[in-house]
Amino acid sequence: MGVLDMKPHCLFYWELQESLVDSDGDKHEVQPELKFCCRCDLKPAGSAREIQFEDGIADTYSYTIYVPASCRDFKHGDKIVVRHYDKEKHFTVKGFQRYQLQCKIWV
Repeated sequence: MGVLDMKPHCLFYWELQESLVDSDGDKHEVQPELKFCCRCDLKPAGSAREIQFEDGIADTYSYTIYVPASCRDFKHGDKIVVRHYDKEKHFTVKGFQRYQLQCKIWV
């Protein structure tokens, strides 16, 4: 008998680091680093749905990602990666909402 995996995906986010300035005053760009966030569940929205945000702007989204309530906050425009086995999908966050028992990310 199989076991149901409620969170089969892994969520990663790009951590942007500040530029480094050496002793000569030259600025050196630091490559962003991919960091593990948590296990998650990725659900397609069917046909692209529309969501209205606090600032009154409406945007369409293709997937909803369900993450634990203990995850970090995401903001509009953050770049994230969702992995499932050997497949990887890259998304831009369009919305984030924290609830009592879980959080939702719309991408």
